[in-house]
This record gives sequence, C-alpha cells and structure tokens, in this order.
Amino acid sequence: MTKIRNTMGRLVPIQLLLLSLVTTNDSARAWDVRPRTCGGLPKHVHLAVGADAATEMTVSFASIPSKFDAPIGGVLIGTSPSQLNRVVLEQEPASHYRVKVDTGANYGKRYYSPYYHHVSISGLEPGTRYYYQPIIHARIEDFGLRGSHSNKNGTMSQYSKEEALDRIEEQSREEEVKHEQHRMLSNLAPYDGSVRDCPSPEKIRSFRTAPPPGHPSVNIAFMGDLGQFPHSEETLSGMIRARESIDTVILAGDLAYSNGDQRQWDTFFDFLDDYPIAEHFGMQIVPGNHDIDKVDDDSGIFLAYESRFRMPRVKPAELGIYDGPLGPLNMDRPPYPLDYEWGNAYYAYTYGPARMIMISSYSDMSINSTQYKWIESELQSVDRSVTPWLLVVLHTPLYNTFSLHQKDPQIAAAREHLEPLFVDYQVNMVLSGHIHAYLRTETVKHGEPHPTGPMHVTIGAGGRKCEAPFLNEEPEPWVAVRDATIYGYGMFRILNSTHAEWDWIHTGYNEERNFNEIKLSNVTLPSVSKDRVLVENQYYMEY
Repeated sequence: MTKIRNTMGRLVPIQLLLLSLVTTNDSARAWDVRPRTCGGLPKHVHLAVGADAATEMTVSFASIPSKFDAPIGGVLIGTSPSQLNRVVLEQEPASHYRVKVDTGANYGKRYYSPYYHHVSISGLEPGTRYYYQPIIHARIEDFGLRGSHSNKNGTMSQYSKEEALDRIEEQSREEEVKHEQHRMLSNLAPYDGSVRDCPSPEKIRSFRTAPPPGHPSVNIAFMGDLGQFPHSEETLSGMIRARESIDTVILAGDLAYSNGDQRQWDTFFDFLDDYPIAEHFGMQIVPGNHDIDKVDDDSGIFLAYESRFRMPRVKPAELGIYDGPLGPLNMDRPPYPLDYEWGNAYYAYTYGPARMIMISSYSDMSINSTQYKWIESELQSVDRSVTPWLLVVLHTPLYNTFSLHQKDPQIAAAREHLEPLFVDYQVNMVLSGHIHAYLRTETVKHGEPHPTGPMHVTIGAGGRKCEAPFLNEEPEPWVAVRDATIYGYGMFRILNSTHAEWDWIHTGYNEERNFNEIKLSNVTLPSVSKDRVLVENQYYMEY
C-alpha cells in the first residue's frame, strides 16, 4: 500500500492523509475555534458500555471529514498490550452529519462532521482489563481478514511485551503531565487543542469491563454540564488523579456547549483526547438542552449528539426536526417535547449491582408516550435480587432550590409523570445536571421527606460557570445540602446490596466569589465544605 509520512513523522496510508484537504474557515480565528486536524488518523476516542457492561463495550472514534468517502473502522483488542489478537470491524456504516451554516463552516457554506466509527465488541470477560487500538483502512481487504469479518486469531501487535508495557507506562506519564497544564481560569472558550499533538495512531489504550451482575460493589463517577472550559479541565484532571478508584463515568447532559458552531464539538473531543477519561472508562450520557444544538439556518436537532456517540440503544434513533421558524433557538428555553425517540435519547444497562435507567428530558415524558411506556416497562423488569440498586439519570432535576429554571416545562413534566414511577418502584437515586450548582435532597416522596423515597442529586457544576442564586434564604424541607460556588463531580460507591456512599468531590472554586447568593437579596450564605453521606438502600426498608 502506498504510504507517505504525516506531520508526526509516521508512515500512514496515502488515501487517509487528507491534511491538505482539511481546512478551517477563516472565521475560526475570529471566533478562537481551532479544532485539530490529524490527517484522517483516528482521534476523539471514547467508550460506552453495552447493555451488559460486563461483556460488551463500544469503541467510538473519528476519522476523515464526511465530505469524502468513508473509510472502514475497526479495533484491535486483547488482554495484553503485546497481544492484540482480535480485530473487530464496525457493524454499521460510519455516522456523520452535514449542516448549512453561516458560522463554523469547514467547506464552503457547510459544516461536514468527521465520520464517527462505532465498533461494538461483545464476548468480553467480566472484570477484565483489555487493551485496544482503533484502526482505519480504505477496504476490508486491508485488514488482512480471512473468513469472518469479526475476529482474527494471531498476534496483531508489532511490539514485544516489554516494549508494549513501556509504551503504556510512557503514555501514562504523558497524561499525568498533560492534565496539570491548565489554562488560566478565565472565560476562555472553546478549548484550543491545536497547540498539542494529535493522538498517536500507535497509541494502545485500555479499559476494564464491569463486574458481572450481582457483584456487590462498584464505584460510579457522575458529572454534569461539563463543557470545555478551564473548570472543565479541573474536573477531568481530578478524575484522572482518582481513576484507580473509578469503575465507570456518567455525564448527565450538556456536553460540548457548541453554541451552534459545530467546530466546537470537534474541540470538545480534542479536549477529551487530551484529558483521557472517556477512552479508559465507559462514559454514558443523557441529552441536555445545549445538546439540542439547532443551528440558525437548519432545522436538525441532536445531530452531533446522536452521530458522535453510540449508547446501548434499544432501537435506532427516531429523530425528527425542529418544526419552528429558522433562526436562533434559545437553548435555555427549548420547546417541549421535541421529536426524538430511542437511539441515544433513552436506554438502560446493568453495571454490577446497579441497574441504570437513562432518560431524555426533551422527549415526551407524558403518560402513554413512547418514552413513558418504556420507562415503566424497564422499572417493572428490574430484578432487585440481582441488581439491588436502581439509579435514574436525566438532565433536568425534579427538585430545584435555585432561582434558575423554575418554570422549565421539562422539570414540571418529570415531576408530574415520572416521580410517581420513581416512588412506586423505589428508585434509590435520581441524578441530574442542568443547573450549574450542587444539590442533594433528603430521601423524598412528592415534596415531603420520607425514608423510602428516592434521593435526588443535582451535579451540574462540572465546568460551565457555577452560578445559581438560591430561590429562598430558608432551604426547602427536602434540601440536605446546596451550594453554587464549587465545581466538581460525585462518586457513588456501592458497598454491598444494602449500603452505599455518596461523596461530592471538589475540583475547583468560583474565583469571583466564595459565598452563595439569594435571589433579590443582599443576604449571602457560606460555601459548603463537603458532602459525604452513607446511603441505605430504600428497597430493603420497612415503613
């Protein structure tokens, strides 16, 4: 195969080397939007667990812009970095989208997303460390496969065991240095990864599969409203430092904050490449209001969210369009409901002793809606003897002590239609983002503290500006802890079938003020120092 050297000095297939063709619109400099161009080499690598996280993982990554013919994506994988002896090819055509734009075009008047390759790997062993390497070729024949396209026996890596382990150690040291190199804590947006090298096409990454269902303990990290801001870097840096104690990650919506400029999805993934959490852990997501992402001159919604990720979907997405007028859409007050079912909108999966139900706040939640019927069916089917912990994630919180988003129709709909289900089926925790602050409620039923009700947590200070005045000086009776001055993420450590620990982990502070404000008041309240609490499984309580 004809090859030439790329800008990193490595040999790559000539048909994938498109640096001369990948251009950035001149407005990028004016807007300070500088996505990396990597010549068609694999980048933006991230993971998502399958419906059974113990045996299934999906590896997603980007290649060339979708203006050109799509290459074929695959993954080399094995239980040793020197023995990547299985190759798995993508099971569906690479996903992509194109939109007409005034700002953020990369070819003419259009934005062409990269191709995203979603490679679902099954037949894995529970609780096992796997090493993997994304690859792309122009033709299936270039993978060297014989017979089945899903597996190949033999050694695919060109490294000895010692060389491979040295490479893994070197990559780990590089990542430790990278995550300490923060931007100044100022309003710099979006992330600029153009000053850093592209990920090496030879990089070997790793992940560990979940323990089998019924395993007594796991550690789940939660964050919301991450974005690609300086405090976002702090959050992921904190998680990188703690990664030995993390099993999986959940991001409760509002991912990139593209503001309608699709290049900012590219810079968001550059950010994830440089702060490598999503390439080591399955990162599950739910849609937020800023992920609707309608551009001014197009009616498409959730295009990047649906194209660039692959969750363990129940069915392929049924994605409509925004049927309102062209022009700007206020993402802080989007209409409800939007025409979005299945796909990455809502789904469920098992992770060790926990059943996770992921919900779309922007799809219809009313009784007899498609999503409502699915949620009810999922709740009915949970076997608490196998998965004693039942957790729900959606972007908009059901309980809100802050002055912002008090009239959101999505919050009202979830409170009216979904809370009765959560109470009846003894959901343990409901985790959300949306409000850039922190709130943990007492266990609560229909507005009243109750020992067997769900605990609600808003963990929306992952990176976007942490600023949300309290609605009232006196907290509501269901409030346990609230704060809008501290950035961070949460850890839910399941200890056994009856007890878990919730821990709010601080990663940064609001540099403008160190106190909480009250709406329309000169009264201020101090920041909260910490929040760690033992959680008793409500399912086993007798009341």
